[in-house]
Amino acid sequence: MPLSNLIVLNRRTAERPPTGLLPDGLVLGTCLREVRIAMLPPAEQPSAAEADAAGFERHVGAEAYRFLLQLACGLESEIAGETEILGQIKQAWREHEATGSDGAKALRPWMQRLLQDTKEIRSEYVVGLGSATYGSLVRRLLGAELPGPTLLIGAGQLAETILPFLDTGQVLVWNRSRERAEAMLARQRAGTTEGRVRLLEATPEAELAGWRQARDVILCIPADAGRDAARVRTWREHARPEGRVLHLGIDGAAGTAWEGLPGLFTLRDLFNLRDAQASQREAMLERARRACRNKAQLARLDDADGSRAGSSNHGWEDLAVFEALAY
Repeated sequence: MPLSNLIVLNRRTAERPPTGLLPDGLVLGTCLREVRIAMLPPAEQPSAAEADAAGFERHVGAEAYRFLLQLACGLESEIAGETEILGQIKQAWREHEATGSDGAKALRPWMQRLLQDTKEIRSEYVVGLGSATYGSLVRRLLGAELPGPTLLIGAGQLAETILPFLDTGQVLVWNRSRERAEAMLARQRAGTTEGRVRLLEATPEAELAGWRQARDVILCIPADAGRDAARVRTWREHARPEGRVLHLGIDGAAGTAWEGLPGLFTLRDLFNLRDAQASQREAMLERARRACRNKAQLARLDDADGSRAGSSNHGWEDLAVFEALAY
């Protein structure tokens, strides 16, 4: 069937009554949305007024294909670029295809093309989108490989968020309350800390011994005028040339004991990385959206040329030519 027969209805599911629209179509239901997909001649498709009355957005033809691409790529999700929606689409399609209905047979070539185009777009533009959690930012700031030892100071929520991302090399954990540190380790996923994470005694001497051993140090505690001088002195005496100190208890080093310390990063550096990453992430998402539009345009061009449904006789170069000629 031609692309003009493709119709997609999409609505938020909260407090929506059941609908009789596209009863034989593919139905995708998530906690956030309901999507109905079918191939029907235009005369048999629900009208825009009927869709609107039931709370649906209505997409047809190439625009419907573009919407499905953006949906499958996670670009319509609350967390842009997430992958769960693609698995839900695949599962819904498997169940619909298994019915062997005429509607499923008509939809098959376009679903096959959709999954292939989604794979290409995700691999090119969506895979590798950085998250913006403290743990992921710390790991990016310190590097992909942490040979260790890494000294983690603190056992509060921030330290607990970061610990799972310190997943290579030995980790030394120090906190002034050993009981709180033990509780933090007990909440870690089973098997992730055994033999690799070592809890130090809750004494100032044990902490400084950890500074002498560590290649990198992460502080998840506030500045401490009474203790910081000893920490800085120990680091200066024993720091490895490639070692780094990440102090998440200070916004900047100016006017503190940490000022001028080699290899020092602070909370401000982490936030600067977050802002730069957010800008890069949005640029990648916009390129992914553009790729979805272009893929939908290619589908329209193939369909206009009478290509077999779901197949492509055109590439990106053809698209550029057709756009230049306003085809």
